[in-house]
Amino acid sequence: MALSAQEFNDWLLAHHLPNGTSDLSKLLGLNRATLNKQRLRGRVSETVVVGIARAAKMSPVTALGEFEQYRGIVAGIQPPTDAELLSQMTYVDVTVELLKRSSADIARRLAGFEMSDVPHDDAVREWIDAVDPGDLRRQLAARAGLQLSNLSALLTDNRLPPEIAVAAAELAGTSTVSGLVAIGLITPEEAGWPLYCRENCLGHMNDLALIDAAEVKLKQLRRKTKKKVDAEATLQSFWETLG
Repeated sequence: MALSAQEFNDWLLAHHLPNGTSDLSKLLGLNRATLNKQRLRGRVSETVVVGIARAAKMSPVTALGEFEQYRGIVAGIQPPTDAELLSQMTYVDVTVELLKRSSADIARRLAGFEMSDVPHDDAVREWIDAVDPGDLRRQLAARAGLQLSNLSALLTDNRLPPEIAVAAAELAGTSTVSGLVAIGLITPEEAGWPLYCRENCLGHMNDLALIDAAEVKLKQLRRKTKKKVDAEATLQSFWETLG
């Protein structure tokens, strides 16, 4: 739904920030026409506020919390759960940890491995699965006024509007900003996640839990890969029929 342009203008004024579209576009590295169009339509993207906050050395979370739509997010910040941290890891991250435990020699060879960036290609759906107490999708669709099929399509595309990500966190009873991390609007550090929290999460898992996690992620990878292969085969068949 984005943010009210009037609220945006008031926020700029309150923090003595540049108000001109040209100045703001230069600050953000954003096309002037894009920002101007948003302001004329009366709705400004959350990414604009986050970008300006970063440029002004402000907390993006605190900045968003000054807007009516996100008024409660600062008070709702909590440490990420282990399930949330695991959702922001790829099958490679988990597999590497397993390999490190298999022998000292392999551990030495993989000592310089850096974990995947946050978010990864399936971060949104995995985060929803991680925080789901049992009926989150239906509740979220109802609250957002979406059909379940439309919500599923968003998750398949690895995206959620920020306000729906916050709503999901509230319904799940987890940190209000965790969903904003999963969609890539803010960084884990900006959400208050401790340094090396993902690495520590993996390190605390026993071997069986780690194997189970790898199995789940590999099954998801298989489904995704099969869907891609099937789509390519269908397309190839289509062209062969035309030929």
